[in-house]
Amino acid sequence: MKIRHYLTATILTMLTAQAAEPPFPRAEFVVPPEVFLHHTLDRAFVGPGTFQLKNGDVIMAAPWGRPPVNFEELARTFPVPPLYRSKDHGRTWVADGPLKLEWKITGMISDGGISFLRLADGRIALLSHRHLPNNKGGGLPVISFSTDEGATWSPAQIIGRDLAADDAWYIMNDRLVQLCRGRLLVPVAHAVPHSRHEGDQDEASCFYSDDGGRTWLASRPVPLPDGPRGMPEACVAELHDGRVLMLTRSGTGFLLESHSADGGVTWSAPKNTTLVSPCSSLTLKRLPDGRLIVFYDHAKPYEPGWFFPRCPLVYAVSADEGVTWSGPTVVDDEGWNGGRSERDLIYPSICFLDEGMLVVWSSHFADGTFTKKTDEQHLLGGGKRAILKYPAK
Repeated sequence: MKIRHYLTATILTMLTAQAAEPPFPRAEFVVPPEVFLHHTLDRAFVGPGTFQLKNGDVIMAAPWGRPPVNFEELARTFPVPPLYRSKDHGRTWVADGPLKLEWKITGMISDGGISFLRLADGRIALLSHRHLPNNKGGGLPVISFSTDEGATWSPAQIIGRDLAADDAWYIMNDRLVQLCRGRLLVPVAHAVPHSRHEGDQDEASCFYSDDGGRTWLASRPVPLPDGPRGMPEACVAELHDGRVLMLTRSGTGFLLESHSADGGVTWSAPKNTTLVSPCSSLTLKRLPDGRLIVFYDHAKPYEPGWFFPRCPLVYAVSADEGVTWSGPTVVDDEGWNGGRSERDLIYPSICFLDEGMLVVWSSHFADGTFTKKTDEQHLLGGGKRAILKYPAK
């Protein structure tokens, strides 16, 4: 009987191993992952933007997240988030006071994300997600510019105010790009009219400017795909042939892709990539060596169209302009336990340094639902950072 039981258990173990995905390679670290900024009861760390200044300092701003307090009360006191500074490539950080950004508009910079970008004219642009009350967590995005290496910023300007209603728009972190001909491109998601809640179904599009951010136009939306969720949280990269690649999260179990041949004005019908993911965050960048890299959560959703699990955080690389992608390389799998996850590892920001890739992301308690967290659960995790060696060719 013991022999039969042993053989049965062995066979089941072998079958389970065969059915499971193979172990993925792990990223090589210059500095391993570590929580450097913990959540507090009035602020959750999420959606950071990072940027290296000319003097080598790295600055970071992260929105206020989803604290268990009244957003309207918070907005009156903290319309803009604090700035953090690192003089050692992200190993350690110090608070540098609130962003010196004049804010005379409704709402506040909140949980979507922040982007920094060096423009061709030398200015630094800061793009942010804006939270409006009773508006499904969204609002038209806001942009500002600095001519003094981030010491001060121009007054906050709403993008698209004359083009669209200021309702449920979403812009995530590390999203702003400037095309080779100078066009600024802001990929956005917009809740379709019948959506009842944030994340129900979004259409992707772009705002674009050809005069350095003074005036803006709106692209045509990407055709909505079949299936749940639509195309939330778009990100874009210019390809070597002049086209623009868009990647988004989705409810299909894969990241979606679309292309534009006219600088982001019109877009092809979306289709699945080979990148397996629930409806969770992603960040698309071009490596210094010219390859594309995307950071995302590689996992099959718990159920069709679902948002979880959001672990492990991985990256994949493309050497052929997004036609094919490498298998995933694991950056962080904290909380991963036999196909279930106890952590959300989300919204990475990437800063390319001489010694490697500085990656900053958010770690949260997770149970696979949107159930309100207890205070103890809410305080688990925070902002994590690591410096990764560049992917080998």
